[in-house]
Amino acid sequence: MLWIWTLAATVATVLGNEFSQVVCRHVSVVASNLWLARVHSTVPLFLTDVISQHGGDLLLSRDDGKYFEIQGRAGFNVTTLCLTVQGIYDGDVTPTVTMEVSPEEHEARTKRATHVWSLSSVPQTTDKKALLHSFEPYHQLWGEETLSASTKHSSSPALSVHYPKGSYVGTSVRGAGFFTTPTNLHDGVTSLILKYDVYFENFGFGIGGKLPGLYGGDKTDGAYKCSGGNNPGTCFSLRLMWRENGDGEVYAYIPREHQASDFEHRPDIHINYEKGHSLMRGAIRFRSGSWQTVTEEVHLNTPQQANGRVKFCLKHGSEAEVCKEATRLNFRNHDDYFLRGLFFSTFFGGSSSNYAAPNDCHTYFRNFELTIP
Repeated sequence: MLWIWTLAATVATVLGNEFSQVVCRHVSVVASNLWLARVHSTVPLFLTDVISQHGGDLLLSRDDGKYFEIQGRAGFNVTTLCLTVQGIYDGDVTPTVTMEVSPEEHEARTKRATHVWSLSSVPQTTDKKALLHSFEPYHQLWGEETLSASTKHSSSPALSVHYPKGSYVGTSVRGAGFFTTPTNLHDGVTSLILKYDVYFENFGFGIGGKLPGLYGGDKTDGAYKCSGGNNPGTCFSLRLMWRENGDGEVYAYIPREHQASDFEHRPDIHINYEKGHSLMRGAIRFRSGSWQTVTEEVHLNTPQQANGRVKFCLKHGSEAEVCKEATRLNFRNHDDYFLRGLFFSTFFGGSSSNYAAPNDCHTYFRNFELTIP
């Protein structure tokens, strides 16, 4: 028998245009404990997170702005299902969210992440080719003179990047960059997770700068071209970026065409067609002087449809991980454009000298991972 419950709002808290609602009801799910939640919002809601108070992974399988489908598992002996729905809305009308929950008809297959590539540390060497050996095959390398191996903040050598005081895009020495496509990353990947640790030393975040992220596009060198104000339609890139005071974001070179109708008016996006768009600016904050773990998870859209999403997480030490997600995005317009790997890119900038590094400073990187979810 299929049981359906309509769950009314039980707790709602709105801070400005931020929205959070907790919904709880007694449920009697089937033996598999699998469920599907259908969430309805009275006004468009930019969904940033859904949290199950019982733990476990959730899958956002549909996001139409006012209607969402979320799949999950209730857990052992759970008789009350509680979900926290979080998002951002525009305007003066506060959303009202209701939800229907029904048991899943089929047992879900266990899906394990596929390991693609990892690098916990780099060799202790001054030879640049040896230093970058584990990133091979890499392309479009620049700034190798700023790279070194360092045990200053870790027992095993981390990859260190030097930013001279006053450096930015317009200076010859300013950081480093390259594209890595691991040999185990096959063609056709539409979902990918990048994780790494980063340490900021003697920052001075200034106005902003770039950090490694994911990239993709066609199978040619055209996949390497989405940066520096170039967005030729053969690629997309989703680097991370720090802003003033360490505010973090996803810095996105993505197509102008076929975005959602409200793309230019979303509160979680700063539009910049001449460079990259800022997604979720300030949702997390980097810190100088400690290790932090960055996770970026990308799920590509159906070509020419705005149903892609990117999730950005940051964890400081033993503190709880903070995650934000931008949904309803178009990353690609062609069905042979896929995720291609790591875009290692870090420097102060911006193309203006206003972005120049305020101090002589370094970043350190370790524990790189690429997995297919």
